[in-house]
Amino acid sequence: PISTTNLIGNALISLQEWPDQRMQLLADLRQADDDAAKQALLDLAVDEFLRFESSNQLGNRRAVQATQVNGMELPAGTLVTLCIGAANRDPAVFENPDTLDVARPNANKHLAFGYGPHVCLGKRVAQIQLEEAYRQLLTRLPDIKWNGAIDIAPNNFVHAIRSLGVSFTPQG
Repeated sequence: PISTTNLIGNALISLQEWPDQRMQLLADLRQADDDAAKQALLDLAVDEFLRFESSNQLGNRRAVQATQVNGMELPAGTLVTLCIGAANRDPAVFENPDTLDVARPNANKHLAFGYGPHVCLGKRVAQIQLEEAYRQLLTRLPDIKWNGAIDIAPNNFVHAIRSLGVSFTPQG
């Protein structure tokens, strides 16, 4: 829940900072004739939000045996800090990594939920929650905007938003 809560706020900020991407997503949600078409861009957008500003920024692992990573020797027992936020902006994986692109075709290559045996068991549940949260926010409150107020908890591992001020016009 903490990760998804932070990701919702991160996406709202990102969409405000990248208004062309916000307009593309809003247009797609408005113009799609069926749920499958609406889902397609939203799926890509959810992965892009996870890639672009993941709430999980760092993680630690310990080498259980001597190994090599990019030519660097790691003796058994070495503590390794994983820079998830940096990996999600790796230009060898993502073209224009510092640009938000809600239609990025390989956005699902992000490491926001870990990878392999270390993947988060709640990954799919979180993705479903995020898809629905973004769908509801953008269709019910299309003009929702971050008003600049934010309180971020001091934390080296997680971008933890304690509160995020928003403004919107109530619908109907």
